[in-house]
Amino acid sequence: MSELITVTNCKNCQQPIESYNFCPDCGAKKITKRITFKNLILDFVDRFLNLDNSFFRTFIHLFTKPEEVIDGYIHGLRKRYINAFGYFAISVTITGFYGFIVKDRIFELTNTAMGSLLSEEALESQMSSLDMTFQYQSILSFILIPILALLSRLVFLNYKKYNLTEHFVIYLYAYSHIVGVTALLQIPITFLIDNYFIMTFSPFIVYFLYVGYVLKRLYDINLKKILLKTLLFLTLLLGSYLLLIIASLLMRST
Repeated sequence: MSELITVTNCKNCQQPIESYNFCPDCGAKKITKRITFKNLILDFVDRFLNLDNSFFRTFIHLFTKPEEVIDGYIHGLRKRYINAFGYFAISVTITGFYGFIVKDRIFELTNTAMGSLLSEEALESQMSSLDMTFQYQSILSFILIPILALLSRLVFLNYKKYNLTEHFVIYLYAYSHIVGVTALLQIPITFLIDNYFIMTFSPFIVYFLYVGYVLKRLYDINLKKILLKTLLFLTLLLGSYLLLIIASLLMRST
């Protein structure tokens, strides 16, 4: 049934809209028909598949012109694209869905690959760490982004274009984008490939290539410079990781 409904006030802000198709106060569309399955489909298409939709535009432009999305947001362009935290939230949702789908498969691959290489105790510790990673994926991502931003700012210390907070925005977009995209691609791949090491390390290569591409576009530097910056970034990241391992071992021994 699609019978007409009498609407005299906006359902969102209660302003009188009897003679309007859209609320003059908040801009909400005046709905005069009961909801149908067709309405739901059309609403979904309009919100998520429309070429003018901010999500679709943000997603495409983070591949084709990431400097416009990120630099635009940093300098006040807030309507054309999804904001940085909103995009991060979408990425967290996608990675959570990815973890739910592939968790058992990842455990299976890990057990098969590492079972002959590690002792039973070490394997159990590895599986426990993996399980914790899946459980606290969103929190770990939110902790990792400031660390990446700090390391990135140190790498680009001789450039004054972006400060530390702006590097945080860069990674809210860049890290969220590539992690979300990679997670979606990995869902079918995880069930097609049996190689644990390819599944574990290849995404990190994709992450660094994409982030390097984004930083190259943002800073407008040549390929040689971005390769050197990426190498320095990896060195700092590896050094930070080793320091965390050493600190963890020292804490366990005391």
